[in-house]
Amino acid sequence: MKKLYSSLIIVLIAGLLLAACKVNAPTPPPATPTESAAAPAADETQMVAPAEETPEAGTPLPTIELPPTPTPDTRLFDENNRMICTVYEPMFPPLTPEEKEAMGDVGEVNENDHVWGKPDAALTILEYSDFQCPACKAFYDEYEKLAAAFPDDVRLAFRNFPLVSIHPNATMAAQAAEAAALQGKYWEMYHVLFSKQSDWAGLEAEALITWLEKEAADLGLEPKFNEDLVSQAIVDKVKNETDEAVAVGLNQTPTVFINGRHWPYNWDLSTMTMVLNVIKAEEKLETECPAFEIDQNKSYTATIKMDKGEIVMELFPKEAPQAVNSFVYLARKGFYDGVTFHRVMHDFVAQAGDPSGTGISGSGFEFREEVVEGLTFDKEGVVGVAKTNMPNSSGSQFFITYGPTPQLDGGYTIFGQVISGMDVVKQITERDPQTNPDAPEGDKIITITIEEK
Repeated sequence: MKKLYSSLIIVLIAGLLLAACKVNAPTPPPATPTESAAAPAADETQMVAPAEETPEAGTPLPTIELPPTPTPDTRLFDENNRMICTVYEPMFPPLTPEEKEAMGDVGEVNENDHVWGKPDAALTILEYSDFQCPACKAFYDEYEKLAAAFPDDVRLAFRNFPLVSIHPNATMAAQAAEAAALQGKYWEMYHVLFSKQSDWAGLEAEALITWLEKEAADLGLEPKFNEDLVSQAIVDKVKNETDEAVAVGLNQTPTVFINGRHWPYNWDLSTMTMVLNVIKAEEKLETECPAFEIDQNKSYTATIKMDKGEIVMELFPKEAPQAVNSFVYLARKGFYDGVTFHRVMHDFVAQAGDPSGTGISGSGFEFREEVVEGLTFDKEGVVGVAKTNMPNSSGSQFFITYGPTPQLDGGYTIFGQVISGMDVVKQITERDPQTNPDAPEGDKIITITIEEK
């Protein structure tokens, strides 16, 4: 997979943007998911020549020199007996030293932030927020559900960014949270401000202070809160955070960073659950191409054991050696153990092979397609390799057809055929997380055993 994997996978799953409180913030268009999301498409740059006057008759046309087309590596393995493949980065690779230097404190949690959650959480969200912003209230509601569902896996860091031009009470609300923090109750006030936003957002300045003082008393805060609320130290803290956000070019709330990287896309519960699952699954991505370990002169069968029964597949090492080698290697390693059939349409295919269960992840490597003339998706039980609409993007995801699917001919590798257990395939729970994130849980693969003869 290419270096642009992170940004492209974001576009792949982003869908529509949620609302934001902002000033002149650009909105990228939504992307359409590809038919199979084992990996994102590679970046394409389209060059358009400037318009010119029509040349006179007989004038020779200019010669355009195109860059040479890379010669594909058609070997099965390299000089080290490693399968020919491409290793790709995780969705959120660690920031490089150069990236960290360029970003400074933006996106990285520091000792001045208010942090809720475990330090070793798989998913850290840094939010620049405004207590009066309706979109920030929506973010609050979604994060509350995310934290309840995954208390050990998510962490939130909060920074003040009151947009006073459109939210006149936001600065005072931020000061209230900071004043509560001096007595160890920042998050208690945070919850009060967001959960009761409609109660105070429209109040006049004097009435707002009265409301905040009453809520502080209800939280058990000492009367010193009233002084701290308008103290110069608190006023300066909120102002400094706001000035820093403006200085780095932020112009909307909530502005969200995930594991140090800007996330300008959906942050609803379903999307964040998908992101979390991908991040956790990709902690075990392959970091090198596997050894080429099959013998094309031998026969291979794979038995998929599931709660509903067993599916036995004959594999095609001569026709699709790369795909079979990848599948055999991953199966023997236990990669598929516990992985679900995440995308199942009984009039199309049953697809598995993504440890995150989302359809947007894989093993960490991808390889070229192996399309063989005469080998087609002409019946049920044909086993193929999932890919995107870009070449050389086959990976760990595979699918089993429920019937003839000629629209897949010529584009996808066929590397096997179900020889028994098609009744089990037909019982797999139908679901598609890309169109319905709340689909029922997918049926799990217990294990896959490989028999070599």
